[in-house]
Amino acid sequence: MALVSGQTLAMQGGPKAVKSDGTDKYPPFLKDDVMRRIGALLDAGIITIADGGGIITEFETAYKALAGTRFALTMNSGTATLHSAYFAVGVGPGTEVIVPSYTWHASVTPVLHCAGTPVFADIDPATLTIDPMDIERKISDRTRAICVVHTWGNVADMDRIMAIARARGIAVIEDASHAHGAMYKGRPVGSIGDIGCFSLQGVKAVSGGEAGVATTNDPNLFDRMVLLGHFGRGPKAEGNRTFDTLGDMSLGAKYRPHAFAVALATSQLGRLQDLNQKRSRNYAILNDRLRNGDGIEIVEPREGCTRGGYLEFKFKVARDVLNRVSLDRIEAALNAEGAPFQKDRYSSMNFTYGLLHQAPLFTSFDRRSLGGCFYDTKSYNGPLESASLPVTEDVCTRLLSTYAFVDVEDAYLHQLADAFEKVLANISAL
Repeated sequence: MALVSGQTLAMQGGPKAVKSDGTDKYPPFLKDDVMRRIGALLDAGIITIADGGGIITEFETAYKALAGTRFALTMNSGTATLHSAYFAVGVGPGTEVIVPSYTWHASVTPVLHCAGTPVFADIDPATLTIDPMDIERKISDRTRAICVVHTWGNVADMDRIMAIARARGIAVIEDASHAHGAMYKGRPVGSIGDIGCFSLQGVKAVSGGEAGVATTNDPNLFDRMVLLGHFGRGPKAEGNRTFDTLGDMSLGAKYRPHAFAVALATSQLGRLQDLNQKRSRNYAILNDRLRNGDGIEIVEPREGCTRGGYLEFKFKVARDVLNRVSLDRIEAALNAEGAPFQKDRYSSMNFTYGLLHQAPLFTSFDRRSLGGCFYDTKSYNGPLESASLPVTEDVCTRLLSTYAFVDVEDAYLHQLADAFEKVLANISAL
């Protein structure tokens, strides 16, 4: 870490560390290309596609090539892909799904839609992905599936997880919502487990605004996902007619996507490689500057893996620093320096990310009051006892995030690192 102690912090009247323009010049989408694709649909009078043809076939063909799978099924959200995946592998009353608490709630709530029970597991502090050792501790004779989340583009330890699952006949769902294009030892995420689930929402690396896509190599699982939510498409897995007796019926979830969303996602997919290369380079610049500094811990990629998608860049403040000053104060000091770092925020009623095992929905709330499918009639006897996940609870109190920058000046990235170094070198002044 550069010797910057003694400098006056910006929040106390000193000069800001960040002077360059941090505007990301990378456009959120290629407007002309998107308008061309949507215009072609409008010219043809196509505003909905029920049979999976046209632009949907184009996108699915490209996405299964990216993921290295036999099948891809486009849906209207990443949440829909997870519900479809849990349904496909047989999650239902009397079953459990092991899932990290450090994730977005949509990794977990579809388990409730299947009347299953989520069982929360801890994470590896180095990668922020689910800990295989804790998976083994949480397995029971009710475990039907394991959901791994490739968090912030970091890939989980898939060799160990798959070995655990295969030895016990347990399905593995990859939630790769942050990890489009990430690789595990030369294999694309979404092709290693039984089903891969990708969000195409909002500012994801591949976005349709609101959309999702599931990938699999198993024709039976593909057909079960079609059966849940794709009326009019019919089971189309090669050589597999498991549901022939149902004709073109579906269970009515209606998870097919809007044609315009798929047109946008198809355009976005074409520049994924460029986006991932630029984000990887920018994250590397920040990490290389901060890796050996006092007070900061880098979230490294797993050995043999390539990150992708990202969504945000994450950094951990060392525990000994936080024993002297609060994360709120560090965040405020960084912001005053012109560095847009922020901590994740939690409250008793608003668990946005990471501490789901403490969220009211999974602890104090009695889901039986909802009726319908939202509790396991065979075993659910009221609110669950909050699990103890010490690594998750520690990490969540130490994380700072910034944007996953794509096209910014190198000087800006170095100045962000300068701000971090300046603040951490002057902790006693906070």
